[in-house]
Amino acid sequence: MVDTISISGYSSDNRVPGVYFALDASKANTATTRRRVLLIGQMLTTGTGQPDIAVNCAGVTSTQGLYGAGSQIALMVEAYRKIDSSGELWILPLSDPSGSKATGSIEFNGVTTQSGKISLYIGDKLIELFVNKDELSNDIAGNLADKVNAYVHLPVEATAQDSKIIFTAKNIGQYGNDIALNLNLLGEISGQTLPNGLSVQISSMQNGIGYPTNLVSLLSTLGSRQFDLFIHPFTDMQSLSVFTEFLDDQSGRWKITDQLYGHSITAIAGSYGEVTVIGDQLNDQHMTVMATSDSPTHPMIWAAQVGAHVAVSMRDNPAIPITGLVLKVMPPSDLGIFIFSQRNSLLYDGISTFVVNDNNDVTIERLITTYKRNNYGEEDNSYLNIETILTASFALQDMKQYLASQFPRCVLLRDGAKITAGQQATTAELIGKTCIARYRTQANNLWVQDAEGFAAELKAENIGKGTVKLLMPYRFSDQLFVIAGNCQFTKG
Repeated sequence: MVDTISISGYSSDNRVPGVYFALDASKANTATTRRRVLLIGQMLTTGTGQPDIAVNCAGVTSTQGLYGAGSQIALMVEAYRKIDSSGELWILPLSDPSGSKATGSIEFNGVTTQSGKISLYIGDKLIELFVNKDELSNDIAGNLADKVNAYVHLPVEATAQDSKIIFTAKNIGQYGNDIALNLNLLGEISGQTLPNGLSVQISSMQNGIGYPTNLVSLLSTLGSRQFDLFIHPFTDMQSLSVFTEFLDDQSGRWKITDQLYGHSITAIAGSYGEVTVIGDQLNDQHMTVMATSDSPTHPMIWAAQVGAHVAVSMRDNPAIPITGLVLKVMPPSDLGIFIFSQRNSLLYDGISTFVVNDNNDVTIERLITTYKRNNYGEEDNSYLNIETILTASFALQDMKQYLASQFPRCVLLRDGAKITAGQQATTAELIGKTCIARYRTQANNLWVQDAEGFAAELKAENIGKGTVKLLMPYRFSDQLFVIAGNCQFTKG
């Protein structure tokens, strides 16, 4: 009699009486891919944690203790966790590169003629110093520097030199040039005015030089561990090109033999013209860059919070549009807020946009990739929306996992072959039908649409040598961004 049922671990040569059952979970797997985010940033030289090795983040306090309060990585973790408090978060703390630290200064002149307070903003952090009448500028500078240094979670250290305070970034690199120094940002209406008798001269942070030159080797240490998002503070073209190569379709994490996927997110400060220049140089479907204009909040904080919103939204449903979500950052100046025409232009330049409402809340307007042109240099909007690329990675990971669980260790037969229940065999036709069934599940999840069209157009071919090729006509779900209508009215 022909033995048509395969039982794992049981030999058909057995003659010992008994009842033998094997547990087969091949049809029961409903597990999904673990969703991880990787934050990348520099640590302090005083940190006791191991640099240049990715680890599971143990929390904000732990990161501050191990890698230095006020470091890039500590500040980004703190900002990220304000939005995504529970997602699986990994960090890659980097050693400082070669280069120099950015410096800036505030110099006070005069003597106060009345009591008051100094409202100093370092980035978006407020440091207040109350001063008395007849207080000397040298004393004010010394006391304010002490106040700054007492708040260890700032990205700078302060040194008083007579009536001047020198601010020095804690980390080496260009990022320090974007640390904003301001006084009285909220103005007189909020009680922020300079005491009478004082004048102030502010020199912005500058001369920060350097960026990680070993990103290629550091990212290679991640091996085959999957990460959905790579959030980082680097905006120099060399670092951005590293992430482009790292996630490339042909040679990086998106290549068909790796299928690790992932998307990089960063943010960049600058005027409309400055960020446009950057956008024009980028063309990568696996990269999103948010423009922050002249917001006092550092771009790395923007990047961390944008990435956190993406992580939360994609875990819910990668196809849901990531828009209208509030960032816990300070808005740009009124002159720095991009107007409609500028934002529309930026969205053609590969730069993502934000809006500021009447309550001064900063919200994500639209997140796009930097992809704009195909290999022939022609305009191409295939990968415009970040939601498209996120949904693609989710759908492909899900289909891969499902097909692998349904057809383990199978004999491959020609289409039409008779296969009885329990036999470890399949055909290209059966694989195609299973693919269609899984697509219907993805459609129920709202990741994709037109299951009937997918079923009609799918092709599954047994090309020999144990290989089945699939042509899967995916139709990813769209996002609603615009409703436009013509209000046609009458009178009388």
